[in-house]
Amino acid sequence: MKDALLQDTAEAGTGVFSQTSFGVAITAMALAGACGLFIATRWGIGLYPDSIVYVGAARSIVEGAGFRFINDVGEFAPVTQYPPLYSFAIAVLASAGMDALEGARWISVLFFAANALLTGRITYQCTASWSASLVATFFAITAFPSIYIHSQALTEPPFIFMILLAFSLLGHYLERPRLALLCGASLIIGLSCMARYVGVAFALTGALVVLGLGENKTFRQRLTHTALFSSLALFPLIAWVGRNLWIAGNAVNRTVGFHPPRLGDLLPALDTMGYWLFPSAVVDAAPWISRAGLSLAALSFLALGIKVGLPRSRRLQTIAVCPAGYLIFLLISWSLNDQPLYFDTRTLALPYLAVMMLAVALMTEWFRAARPPAKSWRWFAVDCVLISLGLMQMINGAVWLRQSYLDGIGFAGERWRSSELLSLVKNGGMPNLIFSNAPDFIYTLTGRRAELIPRKVNPNDYLPNRGFAAEMAEMRERLTNDRGVVFYFDEANDRLWYLPSRTELEAALPLEVRRSAHDGTVYGIRSDRPPHHSKGAG
Repeated sequence: MKDALLQDTAEAGTGVFSQTSFGVAITAMALAGACGLFIATRWGIGLYPDSIVYVGAARSIVEGAGFRFINDVGEFAPVTQYPPLYSFAIAVLASAGMDALEGARWISVLFFAANALLTGRITYQCTASWSASLVATFFAITAFPSIYIHSQALTEPPFIFMILLAFSLLGHYLERPRLALLCGASLIIGLSCMARYVGVAFALTGALVVLGLGENKTFRQRLTHTALFSSLALFPLIAWVGRNLWIAGNAVNRTVGFHPPRLGDLLPALDTMGYWLFPSAVVDAAPWISRAGLSLAALSFLALGIKVGLPRSRRLQTIAVCPAGYLIFLLISWSLNDQPLYFDTRTLALPYLAVMMLAVALMTEWFRAARPPAKSWRWFAVDCVLISLGLMQMINGAVWLRQSYLDGIGFAGERWRSSELLSLVKNGGMPNLIFSNAPDFIYTLTGRRAELIPRKVNPNDYLPNRGFAAEMAEMRERLTNDRGVVFYFDEANDRLWYLPSRTELEAALPLEVRRSAHDGTVYGIRSDRPPHHSKGAG
């Protein structure tokens, strides 16, 4: 791996044929990674609670109901907590005849290849080395953070592509100031805010880059360009927040409070980064090993950066600034937002790619400056260490892909695929009126609407629902009049803790079992009428 980094096209005078060969190899590697992901998700794209909302909202868009989904009180209401771009992308594929879940799968697969290619391309632009580009592409398709986010129906794959592309253009702008590059970068960042609200962190970081790192311009010119960049980058988000306030009365469905994280709260972030290099079994069983390893790696790269100096590429400098601004924003969010973004694998996937590209670039500069042409035991030992790390960092991703291939991930797992209750909904024959403790699952996985059973507790203030008895009485009346049914999923009982348990539901309503299943029960209202006797019966 390290020897390959020495094959620098700029210094060795690599020919056109070799450059083409490297380009073909990088493309083939990215496509091979995408094919591997497609095979590993044979049971469907991984689904978690956020994924349920994204795909369910896409179904709503296809139905013509707009960007809506089932809220905490069971109403089919406008979505404000999540931005719309990812759901609209799924809806476009669904409108073309593809199922929404399959559309989400294809988006992840295609962006897995696109992000790997973009990572390789940016690395080449920063190092002028096709070999370094090949190494970066390899890490982009084998590292656990990258595999993790692309194997699930999440907004990160398109979001990361947009952020890396925007900051690459921003670096190009710093090298050759042109308004077209500045506007392109700002518009892409503005679009990224419609995929994830945290895109605002990159709008602010990008503005600081334009103001502070711009060269060959007066301060007034930089200030003007900064204002232009900020306006274009923030306009989509401002417009969307205005929409939310107009139709729902809240900006992004968040509450604010001051609760800065303690030092101990940040230790799990080190364990999350430990998964970048070490097998999860080692990180979970002995976190001190991974923390020590990460500290040693960080100090080594700091010393390396001091020794060889940071690469002069403006594009690499902007990529390096990118995660710094992002992490600062996450800390601020953690301190002020009552629903913060934690430092988990999903959140740190983008910083991983940025740090990885920076590390590859530093190593490339070091090899150019320090490695002698003759072989030595010292450099052979360095080769062995780097190759070992390269192989070891693949373990977590390989285990995750194996889990996806064998059983599926999250709600795409075998338990939900073999759900008898969902099969009953899909196959028809059920009444039009369905109440459930998992109406969001039913709608996302089948496209059939169901209503939420009354809440026992208000999830916002944790106080008992004073209207619980009246709502249960109304539910009973509707079930009786419309001959509706109740689908009670055992697996969903712990997720929506504020709903009544099975025992409480059976005590509150005169229910009778219509269908028993391995994953739950179908109830109907018990008839209070006496049995009918035909005339002449003796």
